[in-house]
Amino acid sequence: MKNTMGKIGIVNLCHKDYLDETVEILFQNAVDTVRQTGVELVLAPEYVWDFKDGIKAGVALCGQDLDGVILFLGSWIECSAAMAVLREVEHLPLLLWGVPMFEAKGQMCSTGSYVSFAMFKGSMTRAGYVSEDVLGLPEDSQAQEKITDFCCAARAKKLLKRQKIGLIGYSSMNIYPGTFDHLFLRTKIGPEVEQMDAYTVIGRAQDYGREALLDGAAKIGKAGEICTGVSEKALLKTAGIYLALRELCYERQWDAFNIKCQYEFSKEYRAVPCVPVGMLADEGVVASCEGDMLCTVSMMMLSLLSGQVVTYGDAINHTGNVLKISSCGMLPFSMGFGQRHIRKFMPHDGFHGIQASFVMRPEKVTLLRLVEDCGSYHLLYGTGMGQLTQLRQGYMPALDILLDGSMENLIRHYAGQHFAVCYGDYAGKLETLAAMMGIGTVKI
Repeated sequence: MKNTMGKIGIVNLCHKDYLDETVEILFQNAVDTVRQTGVELVLAPEYVWDFKDGIKAGVALCGQDLDGVILFLGSWIECSAAMAVLREVEHLPLLLWGVPMFEAKGQMCSTGSYVSFAMFKGSMTRAGYVSEDVLGLPEDSQAQEKITDFCCAARAKKLLKRQKIGLIGYSSMNIYPGTFDHLFLRTKIGPEVEQMDAYTVIGRAQDYGREALLDGAAKIGKAGEICTGVSEKALLKTAGIYLALRELCYERQWDAFNIKCQYEFSKEYRAVPCVPVGMLADEGVVASCEGDMLCTVSMMMLSLLSGQVVTYGDAINHTGNVLKISSCGMLPFSMGFGQRHIRKFMPHDGFHGIQASFVMRPEKVTLLRLVEDCGSYHLLYGTGMGQLTQLRQGYMPALDILLDGSMENLIRHYAGQHFAVCYGDYAGKLETLAAMMGIGTVKI
């Protein structure tokens, strides 16, 4: 699992007339709490209590390539000092942290932090600033959870604009929800997209010599159990696709890719890329197919938030509150449950080649789809518990998910059939990320 916490700045905003040992202890406890998340924490060079100090602190933090900034209200403050910091770091995700009254030596004590929070939050809201908000002591578990979500989401927001996605082909079979506005995605969400045609991949796949193809086939054999019925021709053809995609990811510096399978690979070249896509996902590339770029970006979001290998599936059926997701034949091998089989593709006139044939683990999962609206975006997301699942139609990867939310709500808000999937519950982090990005959410 990759580190997901990143680099956060923190500044102690206080007032020189209120600065005492209690304020210093509160700030040190806050620092310790943030560091316990695993984040790299950068402290402003000194406490801030006046306008000029605020400018110096903000400028110092800006030179650190931070993911976000925590404005810790140690005591009563003057708005001008806090605003001086804010104006320097306003382009970064912000967390405003106030401390309520607390008990000490048998009586309730206050540093004025709570009052400062109410005052400066009002100022920020009036001026149009968005922040995550914490009103709690450093040892408060709810405060710690919100701080963890903030640090993780801030890192994801920054890294999204530094990601590069390879798009091979475009939306398969005229799937309208898979189409996207390139410039809008780049400026509003973050990733760059580099498009190329299937010809480039197929041409490379055909250029490899037999020795290279046999080496690629051996890697396929290590990923899963190759079943009877898989011909050497199909295996070597698939190995060529794997080698070509891996090479392109390295040469083009892709953090992710999406390959249009139908119909160039599935019917014309007669070799689906299912197995190579799953293998490259396990090698650290966010990998998907069918040309649905919004699904790929959804996968990238979950990858950055979770540090895990992620996948996607089609919403293909439901029974009561159990949703069945299933792909055509792709699943990262590390996400599988039981024996990982590689077999001849399910008999169908439109598909040729080999596929992954195993199911996902019966664990907690998060589902996500980034939806492009007219002039905006929103996240459609939810969580659920994976169930023991059979192969779909005896061949296809699948997972039955008992939703934590309402199936009727999902039906009402369907915006495409593809959903990014990862193990674990990342609902809180997705909410935080969406708020930072200024986009809406719909929770299933």
